[in-house]
Amino acid sequence: MLIELFNKPVGFFLLIMTIILVTPLLSERVRLPGIIGIIIGGMLIGPYGFGLMEDSDRIQFLSTIGLVYLMFSAGLEVDMHQFMRVRSRALVFGFITFICPQLMGMGLGYILGLDWLGMILLGSAFASHTLIAFPILTKLGVTRNEAIAVTAGATVLTDIAAFIVLAVVLGAKTGGGVSVGYFIQLLVLLAIFTAVIIFGLPRLGKLIFQKLTGRALEFQFVIVALFVAAFAAELIGVHEVVGAFLAGLAINSMLPRHSPVIGHVLFIGESFFIPVFLLYSGLITDPLTFLKSPQTIIVAIGVTIVAYVSKFIAAWITARIYKYTRSEFWTVYGLSHAQAAVTIPTLVIGLETGLFDSTLFNAAILMILLTSITSPLIVQRFAPDLKIVSEDDKPLPLFGQILISVTDAKQSEGLVSLASLLAHASHGKVLCVSVAQDTGYNKDNSFSIHKDSLGRVPELLNDPETEIELIPRLAASQAQGILQTAYERNASLILMGWRGKRTLRESVLGSTLDEVIWGSDTPVMVGKLSLPLNSMKHVNFIIPPKTVPPIVLRRMLEANIILAQALNVPLKVIADEEYMQIVEALLVATESDSEVKVEALKDQLKPAHLERDSISSFIVLPGFGSRKRVADTLGHIPEQLVHSFDGNLAILHFDK
Repeated sequence: MLIELFNKPVGFFLLIMTIILVTPLLSERVRLPGIIGIIIGGMLIGPYGFGLMEDSDRIQFLSTIGLVYLMFSAGLEVDMHQFMRVRSRALVFGFITFICPQLMGMGLGYILGLDWLGMILLGSAFASHTLIAFPILTKLGVTRNEAIAVTAGATVLTDIAAFIVLAVVLGAKTGGGVSVGYFIQLLVLLAIFTAVIIFGLPRLGKLIFQKLTGRALEFQFVIVALFVAAFAAELIGVHEVVGAFLAGLAINSMLPRHSPVIGHVLFIGESFFIPVFLLYSGLITDPLTFLKSPQTIIVAIGVTIVAYVSKFIAAWITARIYKYTRSEFWTVYGLSHAQAAVTIPTLVIGLETGLFDSTLFNAAILMILLTSITSPLIVQRFAPDLKIVSEDDKPLPLFGQILISVTDAKQSEGLVSLASLLAHASHGKVLCVSVAQDTGYNKDNSFSIHKDSLGRVPELLNDPETEIELIPRLAASQAQGILQTAYERNASLILMGWRGKRTLRESVLGSTLDEVIWGSDTPVMVGKLSLPLNSMKHVNFIIPPKTVPPIVLRRMLEANIILAQALNVPLKVIADEEYMQIVEALLVATESDSEVKVEALKDQLKPAHLERDSISSFIVLPGFGSRKRVADTLGHIPEQLVHSFDGNLAILHFDK
């Protein structure tokens, strides 16, 4: 009776959610990754356990969506900036840590009697790795150690290479032939498909995001793009996971890393669909198969030996080449031998296509469980002894405490989103202040209105990861309230908006902005945001002649690098000739991972291609010093920019 109820919709969903909720908590209580608990939970409720759930079409459907989400999230988590910083060493380690397991896995497949497609696919299952223990490194603050960065960069290569192998093998399997002509056709189609997704999707997304204004519409676009890519991959003869992974890479380059849209998409996957896939992987695993015959035990031992030994050899060779310390070697090995994200779908697909039998699948699932347990244990043991490359690797103070003035929550949505992205990039905090004027008899009503307006800010931002403090305030004037709050809360930056109804020069020199800028020692950023931040393609930092002294330029440049990183776009520094050498020297000194181009400022404000791409660029101008100095150095430049394009513009003013 109970089993029949669990097969009905309500009981089916209740059982799934209970496993997803309870088993990770129990697993983490004994210091194991949560995925281990979900997989074991699937074993317990499956047909090889207590038989509470069968391998039905419903669970297979949800599992397929979870598989697509898993590969999509793997693409989203690739840190391309970090990869570019250590790309040469990451290429070396990536090649070694891919080829050793690939060859050893193929050798094991030959011993087990697999055909050559099965041998190649089995090798690729060992070749990739999953950074399960990476959160430990984040907590320890050693993620910028070179060995860690190299390992993370190698993960990009092994994942992509494993997916290419998967695509070719599946294409050959489902295409019904293995001729040279078929392989050439498949590789050409795959190359075209990859180019369209990687380069075409971000451009389409930026264009659409210039028109879309709601978070719901942005979310729906990302979901549609994900499943269009997965569906298109099936059309050209490869598995949908290849399209999902490529879509993740494309969305990764299209949206800011801490965009709430990405957070919402991943939340659905990580809280439901991906756990369902892990549960399904356990559900179809027979944990007792190892007791049925000596052969199954031998297969399990062979799979486990290949997984551990191949990754150990790769880590040892790399450590010898680059002279890593003992702690670095063991941490690299601990990080790189865990198998999960790419291995699980490879095994499931191999089982579904008949390339693997159930004995091999069950043995490999056991290997995943073991490596997922030992990886965090090894990293936890050796990572605390790692040396950090840069002793000055601290969050940029400028964006540590961002104070933003909110008069109307809806009209301030763009500025709040910008403040949130900047705070995320520097592990900072957003302080939202709404100032009600102390006008006597009506002050209580005015204060209540401002409190209500502030209360809508978190709802509009819709990003629970952003740390926001709401500060309603009574003051004689808006400027006075902002300045007093900035002083009391030790704000590192004041962010204010400009609606563009008057010229920027008039706004700066004769309004609340005027009082705040010239009355504060805190840096002030004045922003006119006409377009959604998700539609930006560049940050253009324009440095006209004599606007900022060299001693302050480094702080200005660092601020713009962080802004570009927050928006996940390249930075273009367009500087007067007098600043060119200084800027290039500062870029070398900062050792930034970001893509930065330096271009000479010509004809005052007409550098090459500026007018063409200005609508999709976030333009930043520097301001420094007294009212008279800013007026003398910037002149009518803000008005020229405002009249030349309708995009996003900001002035970053430093008083000292």
